[in-house]
Amino acid sequence: MNIRKLRPLIATLPVVALLAGCTATKLEAQSQLPPPLIDRLPVRVGIHYSKEFREFVHKETRSEVDYQITLGPAHVQNLDWLLKAMFEQVIPVDDPTRVADISPPLVMVLEPKFEEYSFLTPKDVAGEAFIVTIRYLLTVYDGSGGRVDAYTFTGYGREAAHTLASKTPLQIATQRAMRDAGSKLAVELTDQDTVRLLLRTSAAPMPQPAAMPLPEEVPPPVAPPVDVPPPVTAPTPVEDAPPPSVPGG
Repeated sequence: MNIRKLRPLIATLPVVALLAGCTATKLEAQSQLPPPLIDRLPVRVGIHYSKEFREFVHKETRSEVDYQITLGPAHVQNLDWLLKAMFEQVIPVDDPTRVADISPPLVMVLEPKFEEYSFLTPKDVAGEAFIVTIRYLLTVYDGSGGRVDAYTFTGYGREAAHTLASKTPLQIATQRAMRDAGSKLAVELTDQDTVRLLLRTSAAPMPQPAAMPLPEEVPPPVAPPVDVPPPVTAPTPVEDAPPPSVPGG
């Protein structure tokens, strides 16, 4: 896949609810995304979101603060947007192993799964920041429903914060981790050997790495001509003629 330029790929904010005591604060996911500049491959790809993935919520208590971070809906929206930018058609499927009868056939089916969501708070690190890690497992099935491979994509995000009172730094750090993982998926997925084989089998044009323009050859600079005076030749010394001889002397 030729990548001409990647703008920030994942800009949707997850729903973050921080529950402290009886107080609850909720944020709605944002759906406005910048348009990607990715060459779309003319293939049909299936996508399967399990119920667990769609409704994934991370919950934990840290420093007497109850964190409830709803990640599923935002990720479904983000992956739909990203995959539709990468492939001509993206078809939702109920079961990734039962797709052989779909017509026209699918090149492959993707099934994402959360493997990890973790974060550090300003109390955990000396840098006074929230640091978020999101790891996904993306399983790949062929057009007949056979599992062929699985890949892991990890995203990292960081945002400065001095206290635990504000939810915004954690929200921003999570957004950056999502964007980081999405960027890696967009660039690296079609470079995997099994995915390239599936694309080759479908007769789709294989993505090629973006070619770097070669610099034009520039002739070496030529020094301007400089008038150089001819070398000064030293006069040849003339030997003194012997004195004339005097007859009879």
